[in-house]
Amino acid sequence: MEEKNDKKCVLIVDDSAIIRFMVKEILEAEGYDIETASTAEEAMLKIKKNKELFDLVIVDINLPRQDGFALMEKLKSCSEYKDVPVMILSGDATASSVMRAIEMGAVEYLSKPFRTEELVKRVEKLIGLPAAKNLYSELQRLLRSEINRAKRGNLNLSLVLTQCEKKFKNEISGIAERIKQKIRDIDTVFDINSNTLALILPLTGADGAMVVIKKIKDRLPGKWHFGVATYPDNGKDEQELINFAKESLIKEISHLKPEAAEIKQI
Repeated sequence: MEEKNDKKCVLIVDDSAIIRFMVKEILEAEGYDIETASTAEEAMLKIKKNKELFDLVIVDINLPRQDGFALMEKLKSCSEYKDVPVMILSGDATASSVMRAIEMGAVEYLSKPFRTEELVKRVEKLIGLPAAKNLYSELQRLLRSEINRAKRGNLNLSLVLTQCEKKFKNEISGIAERIKQKIRDIDTVFDINSNTLALILPLTGADGAMVVIKKIKDRLPGKWHFGVATYPDNGKDEQELINFAKESLIKEISHLKPEAAEIKQI
């Protein structure tokens, strides 16, 4: 097995297709490479097949046949994975389970249900940001500036995150330009990655953001989902707004296509 290159790759092991889907969407939006498995056996196959070491393994305790503790034991018995961090993500938050996981080598324990912000924070603490630039750093800077302006004038401000079900190669900037033609000069469209755009809408509340979404839908090729956050109702600073919009986006995706998420993972 080869040493890691400069990417950050995470393996998610959970028997719930919705949880796998949600965690994958959240961490991919941050720039991490994600692989998933629904059982301990599938996880070990992916670990053996993968040419490079995973930087982090996120494990649910309640897995079918072999549970998360059995998987941890196998992982820690592999010389290559002895020092790779394992994070538990489970609905089992009993003191005995937490203690056993720590004794077996888990370095983090996050209970379900979880908040997007908390998941990202734990992953960043364990393996750092992806080697590529932080996808949201420029968005944070722009939002901070607009929030300061909104504070001074006691005004509303909305953030819209929109994500396509398919990824584009070099087309995302062109899609952003087409959207700019449909909105005001004071609005900003920011391409975050190959299938995600952010819209910063000054002087705009939640209702106004929905009007903008209806206006731009015909400019977006493919199937897109939307998450909205409004200052100050949904957050008092840029990070709170981004986190709220992310959670809103993930909820819409998982609500509108739970069956598709199941099929995608299977």
